Amino acid sequence: MGRPKVKLAWVEERKRRATVCQRRMKELIQMAEELTIVCDMSACLVFYNRKNGKLVAWPSLEEAQSLIDCYNALPETERNMKADDEESSFIKTITKEIEKKLELSRKAIEELKMDNLMLQIKNGSRMIADLSQTEIEKLKSYTSKKIVYYDRELRKQHPNTSGNEPFLEDDDGEMKTYEGESSESDGADNA
Repeated sequence: MGRPKVKLAWVEERKRRATVCQRRMKELIQMAEELTIVCDMSACLVFYNRKNGKLVAWPSLEEAQSLIDCYNALPETERNMKADDEESSFIKTITKEIEKKLELSRKAIEELKMDNLMLQIKNGSRMIADLSQTEIEKLKSYTSKKIVYYDRELRKQHPNTSGNEPFLEDDDGEMKTYEGESSESDGADNA
């Protein structure tokens, strides 16, 4: 059970403000101490109150000063590099996630455009002859991808079907066309 969310605001009452400050400082010190134990690292905390000039250091003023001196002894490039590494890796991670989402959005938009174009052709509001070369190429690519996708889905649902077997068959085992005629008699041979 976590700590309830506290509304962050200036505490007007001086005594209450001092109490809140002491409690929060103790909580921070406890967390820093746990961090040094769990992660086997050095840490220090320094609190400074400008109004009364009071300085509080954890674990002690000498240890805090020693740790700060060790950090300051590092060459500036190494200090900056270590600080930037954590920041830049976080930024790179976030950037990659955003780029993935953007690419997925672009693909979804392109699919919607192609679906809309196919619907316009089906409804007769656009003719294939009126399409630009780019639209034709995109439509061909989109439809071939959809065919491959649906072919895979059908194979998942009917795993015993080989690639050469038709999926739409009548009771006699003959492949049916869209008009309901069998593929063996297309009507032209009987004329």
